[in-house]
Amino acid sequence: MSAIEQIDGYSTKNDVKLSNTGIILVGITGGVAVALSIISAPFISPALRKICLPYVPATSSQIQNIFIALKGRTGNLIDLGSGDGRIVLEAAKHKFVSHGVELNPWLVIYSKIDAIRKGYRKETRFFKKDLWKFDLSRTRTL
Repeated sequence: MSAIEQIDGYSTKNDVKLSNTGIILVGITGGVAVALSIISAPFISPALRKICLPYVPATSSQIQNIFIALKGRTGNLIDLGSGDGRIVLEAAKHKFVSHGVELNPWLVIYSKIDAIRKGYRKETRFFKKDLWKFDLSRTRTL
């Protein structure tokens, strides 16, 4: 039997073999594609919801303006749509009992880790909840 055969007018080669380098490159390419898909999924999934709410972090000047407006006040502070928790953590720094409500579970996890890292775990709470369905009475005490 020859290396090239005629099948329906087309010639095919029977002894085609991938080299080890080719197999490794295919494996690496597939692995990278899967890893990129997994890493990007949490950031893309909010865009696939019926109502898309983008994550826009608060700037330093916006946070500063909030606490200029709250100067001389104490008590509870709740940030609806808290994102990465910048305002909640700053409120804890200013002696507020502060809570954050966020729909994106990745941002809630990030906020909780950041609160632990900065030493405000006991002064803050973060909830993964739709702000329209969140019961505000849950924020009265820590």
